Amino acid sequence: MKNRIYIISALLLCIAVLSACANGASDGTETEKLTQTTSVTSVSEYEAPEMTTSSVQISETASQTAPELSDTSETPAETAFSEASPDETTDTEAAAATVTPETSAEMTADTTTAKTEPLETEIISSVTEKISTSAPKKTNTKPFELKLPSASGKKTAEKGSALIDYSNAEDGYIAAAYSGKSEKAKLRVICGKTQYDHDLASDGSTEFFPLMGSGSYTVRVYEQVSGKSYSLAVEAVFDVKIKSETDMYLYPNKYSDFDKNSDCVKKASQLCSDKSGTVEKIAAIFEYVSENITYDKELAQKVTNGLTGYIPDPDRTLKNGKGICFDYSSLMTAMCRSQGIPARIVVGYAKENIYHAWNEIYTEETGWITPELYLKNKGFNIADATFYSGKKDKAKIGEYISDSSNYSALYRY
Repeated sequence: MKNRIYIISALLLCIAVLSACANGASDGTETEKLTQTTSVTSVSEYEAPEMTTSSVQISETASQTAPELSDTSETPAETAFSEASPDETTDTEAAAATVTPETSAEMTADTTTAKTEPLETEIISSVTEKISTSAPKKTNTKPFELKLPSASGKKTAEKGSALIDYSNAEDGYIAAAYSGKSEKAKLRVICGKTQYDHDLASDGSTEFFPLMGSGSYTVRVYEQVSGKSYSLAVEAVFDVKIKSETDMYLYPNKYSDFDKNSDCVKKASQLCSDKSGTVEKIAAIFEYVSENITYDKELAQKVTNGLTGYIPDPDRTLKNGKGICFDYSSLMTAMCRSQGIPARIVVGYAKENIYHAWNEIYTEETGWITPELYLKNKGFNIADATFYSGKKDKAKIGEYISDSSNYSALYRY
């Protein structure tokens, strides 16, 4: 009986031990699983900052490059990289490339960061691709095709020996001709309260004159009767909407006359052949005119003493190497327009009460055209080659020219 009790007790003890062992093994497995889960959570929490840091670095790189890309996107194709030098382009590419070594180190450090490689590579490639695809614009040297005026005869007013052709008024200009017996003829252009009077050649040649913008026009040709008395020869009345208020200043006209065979056009092409942007081209032209044309005091005296009807000739000024302010501005206008840069002659007053002619030149860029003269506007900027060439203190005259309050415009051609 006792033996049976001992055997039963032993069996119960074995069962208890086996049960305890089983429970112990189960607890160990669960602990291991929890440890693995904790380990995964820990890795996830550890990797998150790395991914965030990597993203910040990419974002910073993008932000460093963004202003250049943004400026480019806002700039017309033909002047896209005018301000950027080769060094600046290289710096931009280097900025994008500096992310690669840092990213590679993080890829080696842990596998989760390595998974971001395609994203970083894609972003870096995208930035580099934008730079490389825009780069050719910088070196685009396709010559500008001259915009030459014409008198097609589609819209005219004609009477006797006087003709007004406004067929291309929407391009910002009209044509007129006079072949009568009078020694003098005048063209009067009226738009609103603004009135321009021009001398007309009396040999029947067609001459081109600028309009003042969109509006309602009355244009008249007068022929001289005697002295200061003139009679109306013909009149044209029309409304016009100018297609481009800037492109209208690309055509030659009576006050800045040129064509593809003009010496001033050839000289401008030579000066700008290796220049990539508008500001660089303006700088080359301005520097040449201000350094190679001298002020003609004798001619200025003649004009002051009553030589009326003086008309500048860009090629004559270039050949003689001298002229008055009207000549400087006419030559600058012709050279800029021949390079596709809208420019206009402005006649008015400069402080202190000096009757004067200068230029307004259009650019969507800003920048220095001399060490002292900065084009600060995206639009028309004053460029006064006459004053700049005649002053020894370049810094002082540069400051003067940059201040538009020193100029008061009356006429723009």
